Amino acid sequence: MAEAGLRAVGPAVRRMHWLTRHIPTRETVHNYRLLRPFAPHLTNPSLWRMTRRSVPRGVALGLFVAVIIPVMHTAIAALLAIPTRANVAFAAVFTLVVNPLTIPPMYYAAYRIGSWELHHDATLLSPATAERFSGELSRLLFWIHQASGPIALGILTIAVVSAIVGYVGSSLVWRLWTGSRWRQRRA
Repeated sequence: MAEAGLRAVGPAVRRMHWLTRHIPTRETVHNYRLLRPFAPHLTNPSLWRMTRRSVPRGVALGLFVAVIIPVMHTAIAALLAIPTRANVAFAAVFTLVVNPLTIPPMYYAAYRIGSWELHHDATLLSPATAERFSGELSRLLFWIHQASGPIALGILTIAVVSAIVGYVGSSLVWRLWTGSRWRQRRA
């Protein structure tokens, strides 16, 4: 009956249902092999409470880790939530912003941002310059070598900016949400 109800409400609710079933909770952390050594720390109730400080920290940490580390970022964000006292669930969920669909545009944007920050001359990456090198592997290595600096700086810039925007945005949403709750209580 519940599954039939989920099919009727739409894909967004089904995704949230799937997400809530697969994100570890405080009680199920010990079931995940990678998180098992850290289970005593991750079961600390303060890491799972939704407070005005822990939620923005979790959002910022999740966004920063997701952009900087493209693989295993959910587990890494959960582990980094321990020393930063961030909300573990929010840190884990916000790493899902970076996925196989968002990585190519993100890396292209990182290259453009890094090139702009470094005043990188785009003519260095022209096909005519790459033609000097013989063979496909040499050309590929040339392109990777020329683009690695701007991409690295661009990724760092995107990570820092997204963490700041995530922190400020979630703090603002938290303040608006709690303000509306107080107004409802008074009425």
